[in-house]
Amino acid sequence: MSTLSHQTKVKIIAIPLALIIAGVWYYNSRGNTTGPEQQKKVASQTIDTGDCVQNKGTEGDPDLTKVDCGAATADYKVKEDWPLDHACEAGLSQYQVTRNGRAQYTLCMEKLAG
Repeated sequence: MSTLSHQTKVKIIAIPLALIIAGVWYYNSRGNTTGPEQQKKVASQTIDTGDCVQNKGTEGDPDLTKVDCGAATADYKVKEDWPLDHACEAGLSQYQVTRNGRAQYTLCMEKLAG
């Protein structure tokens, strides 16, 4: 009966552990387009308080694009932007980007007369 060498025992433990770590990393990073380096980026543009946006999507699945506030395509004006989860005051529309169920940032927007 032979015994396993120390190096073989380490490999038996290290390889499954590395696969588990890689799996957890992959699960947590899937679709991560809202990490700290990309916060408040919508349609490849940074949107801040005072900016106007056009919703090219629907109310349930918005697709915001930054536009000139004087443009006829402007649907909303951003009144507040918050780095995480925030409840907007009554009368303002709320837009949140989430990752794994956690808010990454929140925009509170005023609907423009159209």
